[in-house]
Amino acid sequence: MKHTMKKTSLYKFSITLFALVLICALNSDAQPVYDYKKSADRFYAEGDYYSAAENYEKALDAKSKGGTTEPYTVQKKGAKQKAATKREEIVYRIAESYRFINNYSKAEKWYAEASGFSKAEYPLAKYWYGVSLRANAKFAEAEKALQEFINGYTANDEYKKQAQLELADVKFIQQQMARKDLDLYKVNSVSVNAIGADYAAAWNNNGLVFTSTRADSTAIKGKRKNPHVNNLYWAQSTDGVFAAAQKITIPVNDDMEQGVASFTPSGDKMYFTRWTKKDGKNLASIYMSEMKDGAWSAPSLVAGKVNAEGYSSQQPYVTSDGKYLLFASDRPGGSGKFDLYYATLRSNGEAGAVSNFGNSINTAEDDQSPFYHQSTQTLVFATKGRVGMGGYDLFESKGVIGNAFAAPQNLGYPVNSIKDDIYFFAKGNDKLLQEAFISSDRSSECCLQLFTVNKIYKKYVSGIVTDCKTEQPLAAAKVQVNDGNGKALFTLSTDNAGAYRFELNNLPAMQLNASKQDYKDGSLSLQQPPANADSVTNATICLSPIEKEPEPQPEPQPEEKKDLKAYFDFAKYDLRPETGVLLDTLVALMKREPKLGIEIYGYTDKKGTENYNDNLSKLRADACKAYLVKQGINASRLKVFAKGECCQEMEEVKADGSDDPDARQMNRRVEFKIVLLYL
Repeated sequence: MKHTMKKTSLYKFSITLFALVLICALNSDAQPVYDYKKSADRFYAEGDYYSAAENYEKALDAKSKGGTTEPYTVQKKGAKQKAATKREEIVYRIAESYRFINNYSKAEKWYAEASGFSKAEYPLAKYWYGVSLRANAKFAEAEKALQEFINGYTANDEYKKQAQLELADVKFIQQQMARKDLDLYKVNSVSVNAIGADYAAAWNNNGLVFTSTRADSTAIKGKRKNPHVNNLYWAQSTDGVFAAAQKITIPVNDDMEQGVASFTPSGDKMYFTRWTKKDGKNLASIYMSEMKDGAWSAPSLVAGKVNAEGYSSQQPYVTSDGKYLLFASDRPGGSGKFDLYYATLRSNGEAGAVSNFGNSINTAEDDQSPFYHQSTQTLVFATKGRVGMGGYDLFESKGVIGNAFAAPQNLGYPVNSIKDDIYFFAKGNDKLLQEAFISSDRSSECCLQLFTVNKIYKKYVSGIVTDCKTEQPLAAAKVQVNDGNGKALFTLSTDNAGAYRFELNNLPAMQLNASKQDYKDGSLSLQQPPANADSVTNATICLSPIEKEPEPQPEPQPEEKKDLKAYFDFAKYDLRPETGVLLDTLVALMKREPKLGIEIYGYTDKKGTENYNDNLSKLRADACKAYLVKQGINASRLKVFAKGECCQEMEEVKADGSDDPDARQMNRRVEFKIVLLYL
């Protein structure tokens, strides 16, 4: 009996062991799908899109190898496996994750697949596919995808507007890339760039300050290493060569990231952004730290209304005079998403009143990373809300802080690219695009990098050649440009407005000689303009006319003026068609002979009261004067006289006492007398 019981126990143990082995075998195939998907969902919800994409892709790969999504359940024979999620959802989330970290090269592949899914479930897939194609320089395909999205998308919301903007961007990109002046721009990667993101340049303590997500031990949290933790770094500059970057030591909480710094003119106060992720969204505030005893103090929130509870304030910039703090915020009351603001700065580092830059600058989309170039009075910022080259583009606007700004202008290619271009900073004081830094992912699969921008500013001389006596411009005058030693360099002619313009060579001095027939020659000496000047303007050369003996002219005889007449209908002062012909003849004469004037006399017949006829005669004379003025004759050359019923040409009553209508018609007239105004 004992033996039987032992056998039975052994049998049960064997069955149990077999079941456990079977479960483990099933689990070995299924668990990766379950773990990767579960991890990916968690990362996606936290806003860790780098890890989310990686785990979603592993989940798809494991699933394609036959894994189950319920690892601890033995499936009944013939029963279908219950999927944890549809493939479509995973594919779309992979595409979204790569887009959120700006990796459009990988996002394109997944959006291409997702654009074939149900429009009802994934209505924006085609739109983001078009955006990815544009970011990957596939312009024809991008135009097609965006147009298909616009045609098939029924909602009239921000996505449709953005798609139309993206379509305009694609056309703008191709125009910009065909520009003829691209050789004037030099855009180069900065040597401090490393693996990860490097962006938001500033300058302090003779070195470049920037934000970076490069490998750092503080990025290790638990068992997971996040390569996208942001911190501030500084690289010393020696004759334009940067040393190895060093992390700026600032006390920071474990759950906070920090970056995008700006400094007061003295360099002892630093304003920067700190942010945390909450529900997958960044929540940012602006902090200030002071340099004390060779170290940065523990940061404190900037006092004042720069930070708004429950909303983000970020990307501070302190103007070079230390008077203002510029920043971006999504607080209520703006034009759209993130708007640009400015606040006065007090000497203790606190911020005063906060003002919005207004609708001339801000758009319904994100407007970010403000910078103000003091010497050229130029605001530079990045926006997604205007026609550009796609993503964030850099724009400039002229104005003085606290006053109105001009309409923003796109900085164009190659300052902007088909990817994101943001965080402009100019170290140089004279020119906006010299010794400038931008942040762009143009050369990266995913991340922003630092680039320098230097533009060659051509200098021009422009001016006008005039008549010294009348100060009127002289067309077709010859202008010869000589170097400082008198050697002729080239010759040009003035246009119809008497203007000339030429590129200024790198000469310390030059001379301009102007000439024209019937005028004495004139000249003008020029010195090289200051370094911060683009050109020499209003370089005027006046030429004196050569006086000639006037030809004898016959003395004009004013008394021999020719009298001209116009006739009118009864009680009317409207001009007859034949009167227009007569007046046109007078116009031609007056334009040819500027020394002549006209006296205009109005008359009536004797019908009506004397007062009525006086008024009517004036109306007839005024009607003729108005016609002549309208044809370009100066009113000062015309004089009106109202004669009423006086001075009859013919008697209106016949000898037999009957009325003579022909005589009355001859009396209803205006007479023109041509007179000599001056010698």
